[in-house]
Amino acid sequence: MATGGGAHWNPQSQRWEWAEQPPPPPPSYPPSPPRGGGPGDQGGPGLPGGRRSWKVPLLVALGAAVVGGCAVAGWLVLRDEEPKAPAAAPPASGSPAAPSGTGPSTAPGTAPSAPSPSVPPPYTVVRDDGGFSVAVPAGWERSRDEDGSGSFYRRPGDRSALLQIFRVGEPDSVGTCELLRISSQDLGKRRPGYQEVSLDPTPGESCELVYEYDNQESHGRRRAIERITVAQDGKRWALLAAGPAADGRAVRANLTAAVESFRPE
Repeated sequence: MATGGGAHWNPQSQRWEWAEQPPPPPPSYPPSPPRGGGPGDQGGPGLPGGRRSWKVPLLVALGAAVVGGCAVAGWLVLRDEEPKAPAAAPPASGSPAAPSGTGPSTAPGTAPSAPSPSVPPPYTVVRDDGGFSVAVPAGWERSRDEDGSGSFYRRPGDRSALLQIFRVGEPDSVGTCELLRISSQDLGKRRPGYQEVSLDPTPGESCELVYEYDNQESHGRRRAIERITVAQDGKRWALLAAGPAADGRAVRANLTAAVESFRPE
């Protein structure tokens, strides 16, 4: 049944309809919650249940942890590469320490040191301007033409063997054997023919690394023994003796004499 104005009865839908249907009204949605929330709000945008997203801070924290973990390794890698500052007109060798039983040796502007230990030939105790006294083979002198850190002693005109002493600057939280383990890994990447012979703890919270590598100065293979020792004041020092691998007994004797006589000031 049709009526004026274009309206007609639809028997199927049982309602009046017009020829031109008005557009349906736009759907209504509930208002969006405010972003960020007000005072006391514990939620965050786009997260149900008022939970806060910590993804970015977590990544930042993990990145900081990774950087911190690499600090010790990086410091050890840079130790050998750090350029050595020029010395200010030092003497050609370490100053001989006072003989045992004659009392402490003193110098202008320095505090008295403990009496030097007596050492048998062929060693002599020298007092180094690095802040310690140590036994070196007789005739060896302080070498200034070196790239590494600390103090070096060699026989004049002969670079086949050496003795090196330096302060360990890494944090005490890193154990002595762990330091040498990291050092051994680094040496394996930088020294041709590198071979770790042993890495063992020694008395007094110390540790020792023995290794060999190809070296022209030592006429083929060089053996090195590095000992990290803890002084009475808690400071850590590294003592390293090296020489031809065929002369391994002499390398061990030089390291033993240095460790037993070493006295930091």
